[in-house]
Amino acid sequence: MAVTQHSGRTEQRARLFAVLQERGLDAAVMTSYQAVSYFAGTNIITQTALPERLEFCVLFADGTAALLLCNIETGMAITQTDIEDVNEYVEFAILPALALADLLKERGLVRGRIGIESRRLHSEAYLDLRKALPDVELVPLDEEVEEVQSVKTPDELEKLRSAAQTTLQAVLDAAGRAQPGVSELSVAADISAQMTRRGGIYVFMVFSSGRRALGAHVEAADLPLEEGTIWRVDLGSRFFEVINSDLARVGVVGTPSARQSEIMAALHAIQQAGFAVIEPGRPACDVFRAVEREFATQNLPFFMPHVGHGLGIGLHEAPILEPNNTTPLEPGMVVNVEPMIRLDDEGECYHTEDLAHVTADGYELLTTPQEELIVIES
Repeated sequence: MAVTQHSGRTEQRARLFAVLQERGLDAAVMTSYQAVSYFAGTNIITQTALPERLEFCVLFADGTAALLLCNIETGMAITQTDIEDVNEYVEFAILPALALADLLKERGLVRGRIGIESRRLHSEAYLDLRKALPDVELVPLDEEVEEVQSVKTPDELEKLRSAAQTTLQAVLDAAGRAQPGVSELSVAADISAQMTRRGGIYVFMVFSSGRRALGAHVEAADLPLEEGTIWRVDLGSRFFEVINSDLARVGVVGTPSARQSEIMAALHAIQQAGFAVIEPGRPACDVFRAVEREFATQNLPFFMPHVGHGLGIGLHEAPILEPNNTTPLEPGMVVNVEPMIRLDDEGECYHTEDLAHVTADGYELLTTPQEELIVIES
């Protein structure tokens, strides 16, 4: 099927073709939104909204690629991808995994080794594929796919920078217009509207104040922002069709108390400790340990299972900054560092999150970390 070439992903696919050679694989089948978008250049939003409507990007060891899509999505996808071998199946007429098996058989893959996203291919589809191709070995390829996606191209880096800075500005502008007594919903709506006007499609927003902010992922409610209370926001949108932003900020309604300013200063120091150890060759867990140590230095309780993560087409991409992750940081990786201070006895929660690009000799920040609470003034 002829297509309009729109989004070239030759460089990204070349990295995975090299993995196929190293692992002795005949093909790799991607089915997650993140991987299909990354390797094919598509943006098929029903992959997340309707996960049972499977789409596949298949890379073959001979250096060719194919797409297998639900026929409802084909017309749009061919305007987005540079892959010319586009195939389709009719939803409800054939199971997606059986359509995939037919495509693989047409390419002569009735035996051999095929890589799959074992954490993303749901069990029913996996069993259908195993039954249709009993002599094919299905090999988990999750970590290799994630590793390929973790190192950004210069174009991806600049899009991440733009997305992050646009999101930050939306928060600062909305906070600057808000007043005590306005509802959480009102401020959240202002932030969301600004991001939409600037090209961001809403993905998620945590916005809460006072004791509600202690909840991990609490959305805005029709409740007033009261004088003296801490509020926090953690949000993200999609820019450039598939690039995520993910940013957190914390503020106060009215003049902050000395205690609130003290905690904010501690939060900034903790985040800076995480950034300070980012450099090529460092294991990702070093960032976690640096943050953990600074919590102890600040005499604050530490509870976090991870302190940050990669970002791109996926919201949580490799490397995850957790205590057991020994993956070396590489130039081109982009990671968030996002410490959170929970003071349950005081009914307050402080959270900040900023993006850093791993460079050849250290890191560069894509957003400017906050040093002081964002004040909603009377």
